[in-house]
Amino acid sequence: MSEKKQFDSSSDLRSRLITEEVLGTSGTRPLYVSSIEVNGGETFSAEFFKKLLTPLIDRSDYTLNQLVDTIGITQDKLNKTNVFKDIAVSLHSDYTALIPSTVKNYNKETPVSTKVVFDLQSINLNIGEGFLNFNNQENLTLNLDYLNNNFNDNAELVNIGVNYNPYKPNDHLITNTKFLANLNNPSFKFLIDLFHSQQNNQTWQQSSEGSTGGLIGLQYNQSKTLTYLTGLSFARRTIHNIDDAAADELKFFAGDFLKSSIISQVAYSDVEFLNSFTKNFPTNGLKFVLSNEISSNQEQENPDNHAAFLKSSLSLNYYKSFLNNAITTEFSSDFGGIYSSSNGPVHISDRFYLGGVDSFRGFCRNAVNINGGSSFYKLSGTIFSQLPPFIHPVAKGSAVDKKLDDGFGHEANPLRFYATGSIGNVSDNMLEDDSGVSSVGIGLRYFNYWANFDVGYFLAKRYGTDAGDSGIKDGLHLSISIGGSNRSV
Repeated sequence: MSEKKQFDSSSDLRSRLITEEVLGTSGTRPLYVSSIEVNGGETFSAEFFKKLLTPLIDRSDYTLNQLVDTIGITQDKLNKTNVFKDIAVSLHSDYTALIPSTVKNYNKETPVSTKVVFDLQSINLNIGEGFLNFNNQENLTLNLDYLNNNFNDNAELVNIGVNYNPYKPNDHLITNTKFLANLNNPSFKFLIDLFHSQQNNQTWQQSSEGSTGGLIGLQYNQSKTLTYLTGLSFARRTIHNIDDAAADELKFFAGDFLKSSIISQVAYSDVEFLNSFTKNFPTNGLKFVLSNEISSNQEQENPDNHAAFLKSSLSLNYYKSFLNNAITTEFSSDFGGIYSSSNGPVHISDRFYLGGVDSFRGFCRNAVNINGGSSFYKLSGTIFSQLPPFIHPVAKGSAVDKKLDDGFGHEANPLRFYATGSIGNVSDNMLEDDSGVSSVGIGLRYFNYWANFDVGYFLAKRYGTDAGDSGIKDGLHLSISIGGSNRSV
């Protein structure tokens, strides 16, 4: 997998063109664009390129600076479609082209006929993959995913995913379909995201839940690192199969509830990876996601039972490496709060939860507070270290697969020893709650997109008013993922 060649300013393109033939013959003469040639991208429609090549195709007479600036705008549009991994441009004198007699020339010198050539290399436009995931809390899960990056021959994205676990008591089926289309300016994208799920929550919530809904919105990619999203969301949730011993608070939400929301999200990611091709081990950088929603939740059988609330959450990750990437640190922080305008309780599915393999290791799924809360925080720190060479000699990308060699000999799929610690809490009143939880662990993790594992030993503890061992799962934690795909990496 090669990376996109990007030209962030007109000066970059101008410096590339300084050796091109057209500059050697034009001197100070104006340029007449006689033709625009696109090599590659044959699977895309003519309408797709027509949108992107505007304003380059809107006129023919240019000075060199004007043409370079206009090509830079077109190049930026091509890059923001996210379907090209290689974009190159060149100018050539077009000796066979004649300037039309209808073109009035107000210059002292005759314009130079010039051909603009774009050489494009597409990414893999159709991807199918499947993974088997196992951990010692939720047993076996199957993930299937299909991605079409060129739906309707217009670089529109369609992504269909399935997450399935048939084994009780953690059985679930989650499906989603995502559609993303570029507008005339590919920085703006139209988004539709639909989902349906059926989940058995008996082990921690003494109930089951079904939900169906979707999001329609607008995504704006300001740059490679910064993305905005805003839209409307709707979801129908049904809590059923409630155990007789379940809390009255849970039974209050039995039946169908309809949730409607105005959502917004800001995502920033500027992260370097150990290997620029596999991109599976971050070494330096920062990323964060800020999510907000204004929501209304109403019971379908009883319209008077409704509540409105504002929900916000922030997730932040910071990476820093030392000693030529032999030591890598990761610091993460997550915060969230719900602010309700009514005295009624917030729906059980809208609350915050902590606990589980992907949330707070050392605790069972959502076990930090099984009733959830209107606020939460989690702070974590992890140190990753290379193993001594006599235990695990470093495998360079070039030694395993030439396609994974990034040119610097960095590991394509690193194996790391780690030590980690986390503190956090979930509560309805964080300022007055003196409880909290923590966990520490050590382990070994292998980073590989196709086959990865994480084995560690964790110890967890509760503090304050929640002191005890409820929901704690000390000991060995094992997670394995094996998959296959037609991706190049």
